[in-house]
Amino acid sequence: MSQSFPTISDQKQPQAWAITPNSQALAQLAKGIWDCAVQTNQRPLVVLSTAGPLVGVRAALEQNRPKDLPSSIAFLPQVISFTDWLEAAPGAWKFPKKQTDLERWLSVFVNLRKHKTLQAWFKAESEAGAWGLAQAVIDACDTLSEAVIPQLQGELNELLQTHALDTETWLKKVELVLDQAIAKAYVGLSRNVVDEESAVLLTFWRYLSSVGDPVVRKHLAMAAHMQLAKSNAENQHSNVRPFIWVQTADPKPVDQELIDRYLNEYAQYAPVVRGDLDWGSVALWSEALCGLDADGHIASANPAEDSQVSSNIQANRNDDWRLLAARRFEELAWAATKSIESHLIAGKKNIALVAQDRLAARRTRALLSRLGSALRIRDETGWKLSTTRAAAAFDSWLELIRAPKEGPSASALLEFLQNPYFDLPYSLNKRPEACIGLLAQLEDILIASQAKSGWETFLMAIERANKYAASNGGSPNEHLIDLIKFVRRLHIAWQHLSVDCSSAYDLLQKNLKETGMAGRLESDAAGKQLLEVLDSFNLSSGVYSNLKMRLPEWLSLLKTVFEEATYEEAGKEAQATLSILPLSSTRLRQFDAVVLVGCDEQQLPAFSEPPLFFSDTLNRYLKSSTFAAQYVQQARDLSQLLVSCEQVDLLWQSKSKSGEPLRPSAWIQRLQTQLKDWKAIEVKPETYEGKSQPLQMSVSVPDKDLAIPVTVSPSAYKALRDCPYRYYVSSLLGLRKAKEFEEGFDASLAGQTLHALLKTFFQALKTEDEKSHSPIHDGADGRRQWMIEHLMKCSENEFERLIAGDARVLGTLRDWQKQIPSFVDWQIQRENEGWRYHDAELTVGFTLSLSDPDGVQRDIRIAGRADRFDIHQSDGNAAAVIDYKNQKMKKIVDRAENILDDPQLLIYARAASENAVAAHIPGRIVSQAEWVSLRADLDKGGDKSIRAYAVENMPELMAEFSEQITQDLNTLWARKPMQAFAPDSVCQYCEARGICRKGMW
Repeated sequence: MSQSFPTISDQKQPQAWAITPNSQALAQLAKGIWDCAVQTNQRPLVVLSTAGPLVGVRAALEQNRPKDLPSSIAFLPQVISFTDWLEAAPGAWKFPKKQTDLERWLSVFVNLRKHKTLQAWFKAESEAGAWGLAQAVIDACDTLSEAVIPQLQGELNELLQTHALDTETWLKKVELVLDQAIAKAYVGLSRNVVDEESAVLLTFWRYLSSVGDPVVRKHLAMAAHMQLAKSNAENQHSNVRPFIWVQTADPKPVDQELIDRYLNEYAQYAPVVRGDLDWGSVALWSEALCGLDADGHIASANPAEDSQVSSNIQANRNDDWRLLAARRFEELAWAATKSIESHLIAGKKNIALVAQDRLAARRTRALLSRLGSALRIRDETGWKLSTTRAAAAFDSWLELIRAPKEGPSASALLEFLQNPYFDLPYSLNKRPEACIGLLAQLEDILIASQAKSGWETFLMAIERANKYAASNGGSPNEHLIDLIKFVRRLHIAWQHLSVDCSSAYDLLQKNLKETGMAGRLESDAAGKQLLEVLDSFNLSSGVYSNLKMRLPEWLSLLKTVFEEATYEEAGKEAQATLSILPLSSTRLRQFDAVVLVGCDEQQLPAFSEPPLFFSDTLNRYLKSSTFAAQYVQQARDLSQLLVSCEQVDLLWQSKSKSGEPLRPSAWIQRLQTQLKDWKAIEVKPETYEGKSQPLQMSVSVPDKDLAIPVTVSPSAYKALRDCPYRYYVSSLLGLRKAKEFEEGFDASLAGQTLHALLKTFFQALKTEDEKSHSPIHDGADGRRQWMIEHLMKCSENEFERLIAGDARVLGTLRDWQKQIPSFVDWQIQRENEGWRYHDAELTVGFTLSLSDPDGVQRDIRIAGRADRFDIHQSDGNAAAVIDYKNQKMKKIVDRAENILDDPQLLIYARAASENAVAAHIPGRIVSQAEWVSLRADLDKGGDKSIRAYAVENMPELMAEFSEQITQDLNTLWARKPMQAFAPDSVCQYCEARGICRKGMW
């Protein structure tokens, strides 16, 4: 039961004070502190073991301030957390320099290089895993230090004077304590099982522990506080302030011993009151009442204690405790959102969302964001800085740095360039107007060419796009080249860098300034915190400034530090406040209502990850944290929450991801056995009644104000033939699906390279044919050998730059080179039939004159780029058009069967025949059209040189095609309904399918 504040006496020992952790706990605590001030006529020092209740205690002190206080104690008593009290130790600036977490990790790294014994623990780890293991090693060393330092008080006092640490003396003590703990924890177990681990840990402790460790500084701070109290007691003109210690959470046994020793010693100079929480009338479960026994196990309850728990349940029973079960994750988040909304509507101003299920709490927060500025959300769960947009932008640059010397992937490049903190005009030193649409244009080029990785690949794709734009009336964009070269310059600097901590930090800071990211991050709340964390890597004046490591190790360390950093939101004024916090942060805090998500048997209670080096049993003998202690503490936290808050909603997901039923936490089930009418309510979103109507086949009539294109490409005409609605969406409305990079290496850029090298080769072949003494005239074998050798060489030259950008392209080159002998055989056979290569990569077209519905004459240009034209040597009027396909022959045959729906070759044939000058074949008519496969099946039997498929019945097809295209375009200009009727083979990959909604008809 709770007790009134004790009467201060002259006894030289701490006095006990019991505080009941219910809704009146803060008021009771405040009144007791004021009582101490009045009794001693001094302003007491109040230290809380945890920082959570700090604000609440100060507010309660203000609310419960006694009237007519003497001026000497009129100010609020000083209330401080244990951590802040240690930092405020007198003369703390004289303490040995405190090591940061980064410096301690680096010390692990340094000692690993020196000691082969330690390297064995890390050799199988990745960079990220190694830094995680380093943290585990440091934690283990701290546990050892905590276990042994209480036995070294004399050495500590010496350290406070000399700042020197006798490592050997300490090591002997550590070794003895660890050995005794292991002997107790593993009775009867072969020591070989644990000897190696303990030996390695002791080695780590020897080389890593220093006077700058947090554990050592904690003891030095307490010793400094004690020396000040002793000095003031000896000084007749100084008074030692009363000391009130409030134990807000169960301590580890080693901490319990430490604070007991301190309070006993302080009591020799001033009044000391120790405030502990009394669970007698609050505990709703036996473990919350009984706690742990002397051996560190959960104590068993006797009949009287069981009766007390039952009585507590009935006495604290509240009709506003609600059990809410949701079947699915989204329904759980929805139910939590609705619960919070209902409390807000009821006028609650201070609400807690206890995030036992952090994912559900995050989703609930997202749903609540629609309430806008009326609700202030404070996240106390440790929102990671790494999850912010600023951190994602920074990480995109780290990924670019990590890329190999050939260059990053296109995805990594675009992710960095498109992050909102990258200042494009600043980086290129261009006017903002000149950079509008630049990144979108770059993305379009890279995706269209499937240029997936490598600086040279990107430059080739841009150069070809610029060349095509220049030859087709467009405007080349040289800023794209400047952009790639700018980023490549920054990337190359990292490839030549000998990484040490100082130079890497300096170069990274330089990068952030050159890209304009530094300024934009500085003006963003999360970005500013990110830069502050990055400043911790400024080791220019430290012992690790010149420490060298591999670039992946340094980048991994950088990302690990950011993963550990927490983002702190800026506060704002609002009508109500929602605090998202863990269960442990609810201790001695008051809320109008509480919503707790994650009350299922898998998440309540929740335990911290087990330490890597120490078992739970060994931790118990080292007097450290154990699972049993965590279990008891959470039972007490939940008891306190239910008893102290009037309205509590307990929510959980009743179905797991696999569909298996999930029961509520065992604690809830145990309460239900005594509260028979306390039933769970199944919650689900409201259902909407109505009848669905299937969609009709999509059809649209072009609006009269919608412009009809006056130029049509072969691919656009194919879309019109495949499905008029598809043409309507893509060409008339101009809607495009956001394209992405496909898996593997696509043949798009490689296909362009093949076309380019074939043109180069055949132009060289024409030149060589004109040389009278060339070996190309030494018979059929000589000609064949020359063609193979030169096509091989030409292929190597054309692919060289592409391979430099993306090594995967080498496989495409080798596949093509296997095709070359067969391709040359086909070319020779074609020459034997009288055909000669004439020209390639020519833009050709023809014009159709049509009348629109208003009688206005319209000229429509149908044009495209033909791969190759041949002429016949013996027939001065004959010409042929050839289209290269990087496809198997089967696909080409399938294409030929539907040539009127994909009349690319027929368009080229008509265009070249009607405008022979533009096709560079004056006086000739294209009478032949062929597809040529660049991927013939060489492993099949038969004549391997068969790789071409000719269009049959050209005259009849040309006449039919001319009539068809005239009719189709007349229908288009007449703005007749454009219906979706394509077969599934077309719809499967159609970008407009999400608009036409086929599948719902």
